[in-house]
Amino acid sequence: MKLKKLLSLDFMQGFQSLLETEFENRLFVASLRNYASHGNPLRFHNFAFSMRELVLHVIQRKAPPKQVKNAIWYERESDRHEVTRRQQIKYCAQSNISDAYLGEAVLEHLSECISEFLGEFNFFNKYTHITEKYFDVSPKSFFHDAKVVIEIAKDSLNQLNDLERIVIEALEEKVREAVISTAVSAIPDSLSLLANHVYIEYTEVEEIECTGIDNEFIYVVASGNVHVTQEYGPKDDLCEINECYPFTLNMKSHVDNPEEFTVESEELDVDTSSWYE
Repeated sequence: MKLKKLLSLDFMQGFQSLLETEFENRLFVASLRNYASHGNPLRFHNFAFSMRELVLHVIQRKAPPKQVKNAIWYERESDRHEVTRRQQIKYCAQSNISDAYLGEAVLEHLSECISEFLGEFNFFNKYTHITEKYFDVSPKSFFHDAKVVIEIAKDSLNQLNDLERIVIEALEEKVREAVISTAVSAIPDSLSLLANHVYIEYTEVEEIECTGIDNEFIYVVASGNVHVTQEYGPKDDLCEINECYPFTLNMKSHVDNPEEFTVESEELDVDTSSWYE
């Protein structure tokens, strides 16, 4: 099968959609060139090996050994390697957040999932080892096993996201009160344009989403509604109108102190467009 045809297959495109950098896409295409090099008895092994290296490159990008070694939870656990693959996977999920903050239950769940990831990833070895079996394999069998390799690679990248999701969901629950407190105190000056006087009655946070974790910060977006009273006219002829406007607020906290948030923008992003309709 030619390279152009391979790249058009749904399962190939599904995997490629998970790649983020130009190099990762180039390496993927180069791996498929190995697959398409008919007449080379090592083409399957070269393809499987390249796909394995592609997944390892993604892990390396997400968890550079230098950053892993600087993580607050890092302790050397191998005589042979300063940073183990298990520790890199842990960093992909947890970044620089302390074990103590996440708690025993989250860490235990995370450890089990990391073990599962490593066990499934080891299936790559079955396909990268050079054996007599694949020297004269039929095109049908070769295509089937190539699909398996792609599925293993795809599952590996999806599992990295799933592992990060475990930590993110734990964080969203742990920082909820701090996020609500920060959002409620972020008074938007833009509301003053609506009336002579605008008083915020209360702010309700309906959704909290942790959008990412890096080596230094946890990023959160809060959204909900701000309820206000708008006053018009002089005191002896005062008109009050109660309104509710949706808002979003971007904030971040340092990984050393996850529950102390600072607002990234100067104020709430309040959508007051409904007032002008």
